[in-house]
Amino acid sequence: HSLARAVARAVKRQTQVTQGVQSVYDDEEYLLALILKEDTMVELQCKEKLKKYCENLEEADKELNKIYPKLKDICKDKEWDKKCTGLKNKVTGKCTPLKTALDKIVLKALEENYDCKEHERQCLFLEGACPNDLIENCNKLRNLCYQRKRDGVAEKVLLRALGENLESEDKCKEKLKQVCLELNEESDELIKLCLNQVETCKGLMTTKEYTCQSLNALKTELEKPKSNKLQEKCLLLLEGCHFHYQSCKIGKQNCDNLKKKCKDTGITYLPPGLDFDPTKPKITLAEKIDLKKLYLEVAKKGIYIGKPSIKDEAALLALLSKDSTQSIFKDQCKDTIKKKCGNFEEHIILKDLCNNKSIIGNPEEKCKELDKELTTRASLVSEKIGKYLATANVKGIIGWHMLYTFLGEKVCAKLLSDCFYLKGQGPLDKECDNLKAACYKKGLESQANEALQDKLQGKLHGSNGTWLVELQKELVKVCKGLKDKSDELFVLCAQPKKAALILSTDLRFRAIFLREQLNEKRDFPTETDCKELEKKCRILGQDSSEIKWSCLTLNQHCDRLRIAEQLEELLLKEKTKDLKDQIKCKESINKRCNDWVKKRKNLFTLACLEENITCQIITKNLESKCNALKENMETRNALTNAADNNMKEKTCKFWTPYCEKFTPSCKKLIEEKSGEKNGLCSQLNKKCESFFKKRELDDKAIDGLKGYLTTKEVCEKTLEKYCVPLNNATNGLETLCKSDDSSKDEKTVRGETCKRLVEQVQEKCPNLQNELTKAKEELKKKEKEYKNLKKEAEEAMKEANLILSRTKVSGDKSENGTASNTSAKGKDTAQFRLVRRDQKPKVTEEEVKAFDLVAQAFGFYVELREKCQDLLKGCGLKKECSCEDQCEKIENTCKKLKPLEVKPYEVKTVTETNITTVTETVKEAEKTVGDGEKCKSLSTSDTWITHTSTHTSTSTTTSTVTSRITLTSTRRCKPTKCTTGEEDEAGEVKPSEGLRMSGWSVMRGVLVVMMISFMI
Repeated sequence: HSLARAVARAVKRQTQVTQGVQSVYDDEEYLLALILKEDTMVELQCKEKLKKYCENLEEADKELNKIYPKLKDICKDKEWDKKCTGLKNKVTGKCTPLKTALDKIVLKALEENYDCKEHERQCLFLEGACPNDLIENCNKLRNLCYQRKRDGVAEKVLLRALGENLESEDKCKEKLKQVCLELNEESDELIKLCLNQVETCKGLMTTKEYTCQSLNALKTELEKPKSNKLQEKCLLLLEGCHFHYQSCKIGKQNCDNLKKKCKDTGITYLPPGLDFDPTKPKITLAEKIDLKKLYLEVAKKGIYIGKPSIKDEAALLALLSKDSTQSIFKDQCKDTIKKKCGNFEEHIILKDLCNNKSIIGNPEEKCKELDKELTTRASLVSEKIGKYLATANVKGIIGWHMLYTFLGEKVCAKLLSDCFYLKGQGPLDKECDNLKAACYKKGLESQANEALQDKLQGKLHGSNGTWLVELQKELVKVCKGLKDKSDELFVLCAQPKKAALILSTDLRFRAIFLREQLNEKRDFPTETDCKELEKKCRILGQDSSEIKWSCLTLNQHCDRLRIAEQLEELLLKEKTKDLKDQIKCKESINKRCNDWVKKRKNLFTLACLEENITCQIITKNLESKCNALKENMETRNALTNAADNNMKEKTCKFWTPYCEKFTPSCKKLIEEKSGEKNGLCSQLNKKCESFFKKRELDDKAIDGLKGYLTTKEVCEKTLEKYCVPLNNATNGLETLCKSDDSSKDEKTVRGETCKRLVEQVQEKCPNLQNELTKAKEELKKKEKEYKNLKKEAEEAMKEANLILSRTKVSGDKSENGTASNTSAKGKDTAQFRLVRRDQKPKVTEEEVKAFDLVAQAFGFYVELREKCQDLLKGCGLKKECSCEDQCEKIENTCKKLKPLEVKPYEVKTVTETNITTVTETVKEAEKTVGDGEKCKSLSTSDTWITHTSTHTSTSTTTSTVTSRITLTSTRRCKPTKCTTGEEDEAGEVKPSEGLRMSGWSVMRGVLVVMMISFMI
């Protein structure tokens, strides 16, 4: 019975393992039987194969110094004749007693305290040499042991799930119905236990007693001084305490003492579900009992438990019929329907069958139909097993060393599940025995293969002639520290050449299975998929090129997922509205992405490139989080607890930050009905108003008492000085020093206040320490980036012959040429101009580049300065939180931050006036114009610039920077007043609707100004 059996067998196993090492690993006959297998029994073949084996061994380790000592003894003298003479009789002498022992063991269910390990090991070494005597019995033994382990896991799952309900059988049966609804599809063994609930509860009550006996032994352990033995058992005992202290009545105090003692040895246990996140769906029962971890632990022992497919009534009836005493299925079926259907009238799958009175009254026809259906299924399963085991002898038992193990976990899970229900139908008995053994072997060898592959990464592939030899040599080195870890590792390490081929082939098959998984999940992976598959890609990618592109695609999509989640977090912090709306989401992201591009920031590049997919991820995430938050607030009675004065502070402190974060995008948390704000968060905010006021006062007090909140005593002394003026205050701060309760004097109130404030600060300290440690490095990195950008901007200004100058602004008295500090309210405005030193009207690339770099440098400077202000504010608690070192480095970095140099503003205006007159005299009759003036026909030639060229570039930072560049080139021309023989009036010419031009005088003025309006 799972844990109980494990503890009961512990002492026996330790003795057997010790004896096993002496009788197997250090026994020459066992080793030769393992190496030579059936050739052990024929002397000539024995000599040839042994010689070949030793030659291969020397190829891997010429001096035979790195291999197992006993193997060296076998090969060093090259006495093949001597080793093989009489070997047949010696090995037979070991096979016969094993056969006799197994004949008795495999005829019935395994005894409670029987430990499989030693006989399994002997089978591993001897079965190949004595196949006729051992193959069948060893197969039966392994399958019995394998199934017992799987059954034990199922029992352990139910023991954890039932917990305190194991006080009595009645409570067990009542709770088991509920538990089975959630867990019975997690494994075939759980389905079986849930179908037989009465027998299951009886068995679990007995198992509980064994479990409690083993856990009660912790009292004895606690009385002992700290020892290595306790350290070895800590995790097992702590886990047992967490899941069974109520059902075993161990006593919470004993478990707390155990936690303390184990913590002193450096071991802690984190129970599942401890990190509650209200934006995630309600924790499932499987998560509460840590089912995933439990399955991973047994997988290390070769037991892979996959989730079976949903079974129909035919499969379940076949399983129930196995308990019948009848010999053929039709009779078993009739017997089961008559005797057991009463228990399944409400069963989700069997209720239709068991509520059908005509079937219950006469089940023969139904059973005949089911028999035919199951026989057909059995034939199909038999064909599949034959295909995967790839052997001509699938109808007979296949030896362990001949079993084909290149099976996927999914294939094993599917076919084992079919065998669990259908074995006994048609031709399936031997096939299912072979399959179960193959899957068991697959699990055991996978652990051994992965242990070696992990140490040989990058060396498991090659094309030159020496690759295999080099791999063997590396393998021998690696084996030195691993061969004693398991029997399967020893078998591999004892045969380096064979192991090298097995490992490289196994890796290729693992790559094929991984590629199949990637084909299913790489395009839209979940967070869990990314965690699992990226790890496999990293490991296998070093030796397999065929998964390269699939893994690359996975990495890109996982990066996209992670970046989308980071962007989502940023937008939520900024309280961006309506992120659940795809269109609004795209608008918000597009705006930010454009800003980042202008500032040359590589933030969230992948998210910006694929805005549609990014918003799909964000909206889907938010939909899930909003629903989960609402459900968790209801389930955990957030509103009821907030109304309770004893729980108000704790409740409001926990839930209101989530409401603040998600309500801008989760309308259902605010408005349940149109126009009425009666959503959960709206109601919570009303109930928490008094908490908000109190928190605001406490925050002010903490801000004022920074540096004096290290202890309650230091705080009280400091607060006493402040309380003299505060006692007459009317803004609420007086409550820090006195109470409306006349029974409390000022000293008591100050003590309570300081206790509360010091506790609040200590709650903030862990996060503050982490934040400052992380920010210290990040700030250093950004300072370096800023210096490079600043230098680049200065060089660009120099190349473009530009200077940065400050202009006088009404009310701005700062003339010192440096950027003034930003006021707290951000109302002061300083204006800077980037001014050209010459008068060329043409806008150059250098000037545009300089402007962009200056704008970026100022934006980056403001961003860093704001970051510094926030961090230095947090550093006010450096004494309380022991952050002096981090804060010192942050302060030093912030002091070094300097803006671009700003020079005094000077404007020089240069005006050139050029008057050009071209006159040509033509003889012709004089004409009188208006006042009788004589005049001549004039011919005037001039070149007019009839357009205005304007270049405008705008750069905006998200904080307080607005930058604008305007370049204008103008030329003004005054038209000529003349006579043309007609009485036309002098007109005004507006070239291209540009600047107005009139009159004869020609003046060209050139002014180029680049203006940066810089809001500080």
